[in-house]
Formats: sequence, structure tokens, C-alpha cells
Amino acid sequence: MALIFYMSAQPQLESEATSNLATEFLYKIYSFLFPGGIPLSDFFARYGQFIRKMAHFTEFMLLGILIRTNYLEYRKDRTFLFPLLLAIAYAVSDEIHQLFVAGRYCSIKDMLIDSSGAFLGISICHLVEKGWKRKEDV
Repeated sequence: MALIFYMSAQPQLESEATSNLATEFLYKIYSFLFPGGIPLSDFFARYGQFIRKMAHFTEFMLLGILIRTNYLEYRKDRTFLFPLLLAIAYAVSDEIHQLFVAGRYCSIKDMLIDSSGAFLGISICHLVEKGWKRKEDV
């Protein structure tokens, strides 16, 4: 949560620079796999926004996994709903926090992307746990 808060506290220009570094890194991988492919500027235009949104999705998927795993240590009931609600509440608070950062804004679309990532992470944990319990019962 602290890392997400730190990243969200970056002004727009710093945030874009971080996103651009990640996109350039992915472009290097793309160029290695597909030599003679599209130029960097086209790669940015085509995939830059998608990469940024996938970063949102992935960080909240990991957050969902961490919340679910931590919560399971203390409670054995409501291990799906409570962690999901906590992750969604953090996604909403993260977007509201960005209202107070230079050049950033609050996006309902990002809240939905973040919440979807948390949902997937928690779902994966839930399914893995159910699979392990099923194997133990056999």
C-alpha cells in the first residue's frame, strides 16, 4: 500500500517518466523478439496507455493477494469479501488522493481497473486454497 501511495503521490511529469521507462523496457523486449518491428514512437502510441493500465491492474492484483493471504492468518471466514472490500476501498482512496497531486486526477475507470485486479488476485488465492483443501480431503 505504501508503494502504491508513493507512486500515486508523484506529480504527472514524474509519473509519466516512470511509465515511459517501463514502456521503453518493454519495447526493448519487443524489439528483441520482433526485429524490424514498429518504431518506438508507434509502440508508445499503440501500447503506452495499455501498459499503464496493466500496471494499475497488476499492482492491485498483487495487493489483493497480499491482503487475502494476510487476512487468512487471522480469520478463516469471509476470506473473499472482506479482503475485496478493503482493496476496493484502497483503490477509491488512492484515486481520491490523486486529486491533491499536481497534474493528476481521480478516475473511475482506474478505480474499476484497480478493483478488477484485486478481484483477480483474491480469486486466484481463493481457488488455490480450495484446490489444496480438496486434495487434503482426498
